[in-house]
Amino acid sequence: MYFPSKRDWWLGVIFFGVPVLAFFEAIRTDSINGLIVSIIFSAPLLWLWFTTGYRIKGETLYVQYGPFKRKVDISLISKINKTRSPWSAPALSMDRLEILYDHDFKIVLVSPIYQKEFVKVLLEKNSNIRVDQNVWEEE
Repeated sequence: MYFPSKRDWWLGVIFFGVPVLAFFEAIRTDSINGLIVSIIFSAPLLWLWFTTGYRIKGETLYVQYGPFKRKVDISLISKINKTRSPWSAPALSMDRLEILYDHDFKIVLVSPIYQKEFVKVLLEKNSNIRVDQNVWEEE
């Protein structure tokens, strides 16, 4: 089952605004080098924007964000909290879930659009996951 990342509008401005401004500046100045550099720097941003998501397959949670991938054994997930942590994460929204796993030594922050459904599927795979009440509350 696939859960795309929720996307905050202001991140969209960054992910699309920076490439568009760089591209138009390269065209305005008639700079082929500027055009090449804008494409090189824009491609990873767009790759992250369009591929960030979370797949639950079998007993594994696959987290993908651009070229980066992480696998989390669902049986090792111990707790899920709601957070607005600004730390870098494979999430395109500040409306995030903090997943603690591997005896709480590792953390991954995710931002699925349908958070409650995402958590329910994880609970179907591992009923021992502790879920903070704030995950079920409405925003």
